[in-house]
Parts: sequence; C-alpha cells; structure tokens
Amino acid sequence: MAPNNFSRLAQKQQPLRWARFVLVILLLGGAGLTCGQTSDSELQLSARLDTILAASWQFYKVHFIQADGRVVRPENHHDTISEGQAYALLRAVWSNDQATFDRVYAWTEAHLSQQPRNGRHLLAWHFGQDDQGQWRLLDANSATDADLDYALALLLAHRRWGRPTGSLPDYQEKALLVLKDILAHSTCQDQWGRLWLMPGDWAPCQPPLLLNPSYFSPAAYEVFYWTGGDRRWLQLTDSAYLALDLVSRRLGEQTGVGLVPDWCLLHDREAFAPAPDQSAAFGWDAIRVPWRVGLAGVWFQDQRAGDVLAKTFLPFARQQWQAHGRLPAIFSYDGRALEDYDSPVLYASLVTAALAAGDKPLARQAVEKILAFYQESPDGGFFNRPNDYYGNNWAWFGLATYRGLVVPQW
Repeated sequence: MAPNNFSRLAQKQQPLRWARFVLVILLLGGAGLTCGQTSDSELQLSARLDTILAASWQFYKVHFIQADGRVVRPENHHDTISEGQAYALLRAVWSNDQATFDRVYAWTEAHLSQQPRNGRHLLAWHFGQDDQGQWRLLDANSATDADLDYALALLLAHRRWGRPTGSLPDYQEKALLVLKDILAHSTCQDQWGRLWLMPGDWAPCQPPLLLNPSYFSPAAYEVFYWTGGDRRWLQLTDSAYLALDLVSRRLGEQTGVGLVPDWCLLHDREAFAPAPDQSAAFGWDAIRVPWRVGLAGVWFQDQRAGDVLAKTFLPFARQQWQAHGRLPAIFSYDGRALEDYDSPVLYASLVTAALAAGDKPLARQAVEKILAFYQESPDGGFFNRPNDYYGNNWAWFGLATYRGLVVPQW
C-alpha cells in the first residue's frame, strides 16, 4: 500500500524530530546552568514549590494510596480507577520515589491488568465495592488516557531507575506491551486513512467515531515513537492536532470560542458534532487538554502545540483573565462559565499552556492561583479539599511542570 499523507509527513519531519529531541535533552540536562540568571523572587518561588511539592506528595501517599498500592477516591466511595493508578505512578517517578512507584505498579498489575482475562496488557478502568459489599472489578473495559499515562510512567521509570525492585515485570518491556495493545485495540483508521485514538477498547471502530479530546497526548506519543519506532504514534499526533483545531471552531451547529468539548463525534471528514448522552462542555475532562498539548511544546518545542494553543485555549483564557482575574472551574462549549468557583485543575493546564507559548508571567500568575488552594496539615499539605482526588493530582502536576520536574528524561 502506498504511504498515506501522514506517513509522508512523518518521513519529512524525522530529521527535524531527531534534532529537536536531542536539543530538548541537552536543554533539560543544562537547566541548572541558568540559575545564576534567575531573579531572587523566582528563586524564592522555586524553594517554596520544592517544599510544597514534597509535602503534598507525602500527604497524597498517606491519604490516597493504601499500603498495598491501591489509589482510592475518598469522595467516590473509596473506589479505584486506572487513571488514579497512572497519576500516582507519574507523580512517583517525577518525585524520584521508586518504593511508592513499585507498590502502586504491583497492585495495578495484580488487580487491573486485562492479561488474565483476555491476554491484553491494557488496564481495566474501574475497581470498587459492588452492591453485595464485595471489592472487585466493576468494569473491565479500558480507558485509553490511563493506558497512555501508565505506559509513559513505566518508560520514565525505566529511564530513571533502570529496573523495578523485586519480581515485578521490567518497566520498559511492560510499557512496550501496553503500547502495542493500545495501537491494536484503542485506535481506529477512518475512511480517509487517518488514525484516531479511541477512548477505550470498548469504542466501536465505525463512523461516526466517538472521541474524547482530553485523551490526546502528543508529548507522550513523541516519547513512544522514539522508544519503539512505530510511526502510528506520529499519525495519532497529526489527527490530534487536526481534531483540536477543528472541534474548537465548530461543534455541530455551534460556533466555538477556542474551547474543546469533553466528548464529540467525528461524523464527516472535517466535521464534529456533540456526542449523545455525553458532555459537550469544556468540562472536567476537556480542561486537561492544554496540559497534555502544552507538554509537547515544553518538552519538544513542537510548533504545532504552540499553534493549536494560540488558536484555541490561550486567547480565551487571556480574555477571561483580563476581564475577571480568574478562570471559573469549567465552561460551556460556547464560553459561558458553568460554575461560580475556580479550581486548581484548570490553572494547572493554564500553567503548561502558557509555558509552551513562552508566556512565563502568565504561567507564574496561574501558579500563584494554584498556591492559593494549598493548606498545611500534620500529614503534609493538600490543595482545595483533603479528599479532593482530582484537584490534588492536577494542582501537583501544574506546579511540578512549572518547577521543571515534569520531564521526559533525566
């Protein structure tokens, strides 16, 4: 079969990608050389962030991660989702905490891996207590964002520590198996030859395609491509940027303001529509998009990441910031605030989007907003509420990204 447009584009970009990848590693390795040029206020902020990030990680380990490695959501009947396991693994590797990483990894493999049931290395997404009081899998289907984060965390662990402790599966070998199954069971090629990331192994590969834009992870795709060499990750990057550009401008009959929906349907070549029975708001899923896209700009100086953010989220965020000095937690697709309160989750995304666009002052303002949610406790520190699983994770991701801990290589 002749290569499609995505393959030809990827071939043209390969020398540029390699040069960019090497440049990023050199820049990350030499980051400490710029400290003498950093302002006193920035140095003070860095010291404060180091203290808070360590304290909040300690609090999270005490209140959210059980002794066996299961991550619980106290406000959701202490259930467990694959997303939470993956978030804990990412935080552990970026905190250089191998003991916690391996504890969470062991529980995840033992209780969420699909391998015993169907031979796949994807994760079942939901574990909890059933109506009879038994703790078990409540839904064995996968959630692709968690699988992507899981594989990324394993690759980062391999780069940081080499091998796991005890008899756990090798980090990189397991990651490659997960990635192979994501490509095999959680992607779909449309009738025009474009490859799309599906929300899970349960989503049908037939038009119209059901998509969750907040799962698109171009920074992780770049890491996966350079690890395994499978060019389908480059195709997924292309379709992600295409979708984010198009769906932020129009969703069915609605004209967009630069925001993307939690869920959508691809129902024609370049036409998206609301998904029945799913949120079309810039809600608790979609507000993660600027972080995931922004990482591609921060890590790899991917110009497309900056372009997408400059055409979508950032103009809207700046306008809201100028008008109100804050961002409400979530918005409708057409830009109406759906909540009166603000949340550290959206500010975490704003931090990363602003860094990707080179707007350090805006990133710092968003950091200060996140810090306003921080509270001390005898067990460390937390953000927003002590039982707020989602807010505590994303506040940490935002601050750690600003501090330079969220990196693809050491």
